[in-house]
This record gives sequence, C-alpha cells and structure tokens, in this order.
Amino acid sequence: MPVDADGVPFDMSHVYASGNIAADMTANVTAESTGRARAVRLYNLTDDAGMKDMLQFLIARDTMHQNQWLAALEEMGGHEKVFPIPNSHPQSEETQRFSYTYFGHMVDHPMPEGCWTEAKSIDGKGEFSRVNSEPMGEEPQLAPAKPGSGAQKAQMNEQP
Repeated sequence: MPVDADGVPFDMSHVYASGNIAADMTANVTAESTGRARAVRLYNLTDDAGMKDMLQFLIARDTMHQNQWLAALEEMGGHEKVFPIPNSHPQSEETQRFSYTYFGHMVDHPMPEGCWTEAKSIDGKGEFSRVNSEPMGEEPQLAPAKPGSGAQKAQMNEQP
C-alpha cells in the first residue's frame, strides 16, 4: 500500500481539488510559489550550512514544480484557452462591463497604472480599463444584530 514519508497510508485526505484541472494547476503554481518564498526566507535566517544546503534543494524543487504546473497549463492551451476559469461558462452571460474593469476604491489617491489596468487582457479576450468605484444599487437596509451575538446595543437597536 502506498504510504507517505511518515508511513501514513495514502488515502487522498491531503488532496485539495476544485474539480477543475486548470484551477488546480493554477493553485499548484501558487502553492509552490508560496513554498519557495518561505524556503528563501528560512534560508536567509540561518547560518547553518546543512540547513542552507537542504533549503537550497527545496528551493530548487519548488522551481521545478512551478514550471511543471505552468507547463501543464500551457499544454492545455495556455492563458488564451484556459482563462477565465472555468472556461465552460459562457462569457456572453456574465456582466461583461465588469469582466476586464479595474475598480479604484481610494478616492484620495491616484488610480494605479499598469498592465492590469490598461492593456490587452492576459486571456486575449478583452481590454483592461479602470474606473473609480461608485455605489451600485440602493443603500442596504440591514437587519439589526441578533441578541446574544456579542454586538453593541446600538447594533441591536437597543438604547445604551
């Protein structure tokens, strides 16, 4: 029976999947990138030669894994074919005016400029634009907090 490094039988309890192969490969790139960043931080925190050697091995493996998952995405057609994920939902049905629009939320700061705010989209299906965000719809009428929820009296419409 297959087991992990601790001898625990492989039962897939550690496998996290979305059910979408492109989303899972993208999540794998993120996981390997995070792992590599952490290993580099640990490397920079130690002077132990053996630890540095082991961390350099792990850093190298994360390099391989990042490229492996990116290659899998490329094999599936690259950004143009797999994004947006899931590509099975028709983009014609989404509210397309928001599909490639960057919303700026800071009224006292200039709108950021960059390839994510004013250029052709990575999936090749749109052009990024940017707008200052504005309220959409009516002001919400929220119900009061429930008694016993730990809220302030004013949140429960009670007098202090």
